[in-house]
Amino acid sequence: MYNVRSRLVNFRVTNEEFERLKAASDTRGARCLSEFARGVILGTIEDGPPADPSVHQELRTFSRRLATVEANLARLIDALAAVKGVSLDIQS
Repeated sequence: MYNVRSRLVNFRVTNEEFERLKAASDTRGARCLSEFARGVILGTIEDGPPADPSVHQELRTFSRRLATVEANLARLIDALAAVKGVSLDIQS
């Protein structure tokens, strides 16, 4: 059974916001902007346009570099503790 949508919700957006919404709607393949907005608000469509694949690559690179920094920092803390003869416990 099909539920008839009889209630209307509207809101104003700037021209730039409208263009962004329309582009995101088109990217997601929504039948219309209303379907897209309803889906995002109700959680049946992921929020926002899909991320650029290069962003995922940059995040992976950043994660690897951060892991290297964390490992080097842990080694530095261990070395300092050894020199001072104390144990330093850094909570992450």
